[in-house]
Amino acid sequence: MKILTITTLAAISAMHCYAAGTVIVESRKADGTPNKPAWSEVSGKWGTSKNKTRVEDASSLVATNVSVCLTNSPVPVIKISPELEAGTTYKVEVTFSTSSSYVAAPDLIVAVSADGVSVNTIPTNTPAFKGSGANSWNALGTIKPSTKNPALTLTYVSGTLSRESRWYADAIRFTPEAAPKKAE
Repeated sequence: MKILTITTLAAISAMHCYAAGTVIVESRKADGTPNKPAWSEVSGKWGTSKNKTRVEDASSLVATNVSVCLTNSPVPVIKISPELEAGTTYKVEVTFSTSSSYVAAPDLIVAVSADGVSVNTIPTNTPAFKGSGANSWNALGTIKPSTKNPALTLTYVSGTLSRESRWYADAIRFTPEAAPKKAE
């Protein structure tokens, strides 16, 4: 019985180590309400928009609306707290939309800080939300969480925010990277 228990625990532990999958945190839930607690609009005048991203795998996104900010006063801040596997390296990407009448700001720069991570390759400031990156997954960098719920804080730094030039925030994707193969 003892050997069976140890074998079973070893198998469960091994599955747990490889259980990390892609996690997408959307700004809104399927019903259009804010996606708390995974996505928090900490500061700023955030609203909702139906202007969703048109990325190729948008069918995996369930929200009917997205977050949008039209002004930099007060300073817009978003905090994302996904549930991830500690010790796994994740590629972090963002997606958002734009339209011909209400564009994503062409010059938007956002500061990124990370808590609860042991490794972080995301630059301090990123242009990943600039209008030219609309409707695609834009790489921020990688993180290696040291906790189950790391947090990324996105803070407006510069760029034109107005009724016509907006900060759209639809979803952030965390994709586990393959572990390096050990030499035999």
